[in-house]
Amino acid sequence: MSKSEPRYLTIYNQLKAQITSGTLTANEQLPTELQLAKTYNVSRITSKRALTELESQGLIYRKQGSGSFVQPTNQPTTSKQLLLVLPFPTDAGLGDYASGVSSAASEHHYQAVTMDSASFFNLSAKEIHENYAGVIYLPQDLYQEAECIYQLKLAQVPVVILDKTLPELELPVVTADNFSGGQIATEHLLQLGHQQILFYAQRNNTVLPSSVYERYFGYLTALNQQHVTPVAALADLPTLNQFSTNDWLTYLADHQITAIVVENDLTAIKLMNTLRKVDPKIWQRLSIVGFDNIQAASLTYPSLTTVAQDFKGMGAKAVSLLLKTPAQPTTVRLPVQLIQRDSTQPFQPISKEK
Repeated sequence: MSKSEPRYLTIYNQLKAQITSGTLTANEQLPTELQLAKTYNVSRITSKRALTELESQGLIYRKQGSGSFVQPTNQPTTSKQLLLVLPFPTDAGLGDYASGVSSAASEHHYQAVTMDSASFFNLSAKEIHENYAGVIYLPQDLYQEAECIYQLKLAQVPVVILDKTLPELELPVVTADNFSGGQIATEHLLQLGHQQILFYAQRNNTVLPSSVYERYFGYLTALNQQHVTPVAALADLPTLNQFSTNDWLTYLADHQITAIVVENDLTAIKLMNTLRKVDPKIWQRLSIVGFDNIQAASLTYPSLTTVAQDFKGMGAKAVSLLLKTPAQPTTVRLPVQLIQRDSTQPFQPISKEK
């Protein structure tokens, strides 16, 4: 073994030589990661990387639960990678799309590669077309990024959008059923006796994502069905940056707000932390619901009631749509689920002192 050659590359080169020479034949099973690790006296991470490199080159394919197999020579050996683009790949608040994409890609004998948005937009459409079978894209601001995405469509790069919709792009979209999410979150609070329910979204002087509008319309529908008037229009909402904590407390008191439906968990947790600094007992009279069911939602105090999205399912469905490359655009909305925790409590009227 060459001292200058990475150990995974040694495994890769030797297996590649056996495949190209015909020593390993079409559809023949390769040694497992564990077997390779023992044979070459390396870690499983190293042996796994070697197999991943072989898969990315179209030399092998994988079957979940079965192992790795030699790719038949009459099968395409290029563009065996699917690209998942995330604005901030290490941000847990985005949800675990990657697991669903990776698992589904592997079942179809593809390798999933994750890239941040900045790196992605440094690539030309030609580079993307030559190196990837398609792109699964989670936008940060779809309105700002729409032109670049449309250029990929013009270059005939298969693209599936996650989470947000923009009909003008005429591309497949996989998202959660955000409308139902806003509706069930609000219905939950109404069932607990709350009437003065605020919908809160952090606007920051930008156009809100389509997913937030859909949640807001679900909120409005739930209130309308119970003949309850919304506290404030979405455009009139304050922001965390505009209001001091005391301003927030005043706003809640002036509008007699006892519950808030928040656009997502990260914003909900930020708001909870802001209010707690001034009034540690505010959760005895204020209920709050978030969206996404990120890990931090169960760890904050009080633990956050939230609407859970099936991020892994969305990732897997995106792979399915990408590889089918439908002629007509379609929007798939996956069901959501309310996760009740300690941040929502039955409405308690404020007793007047005698």
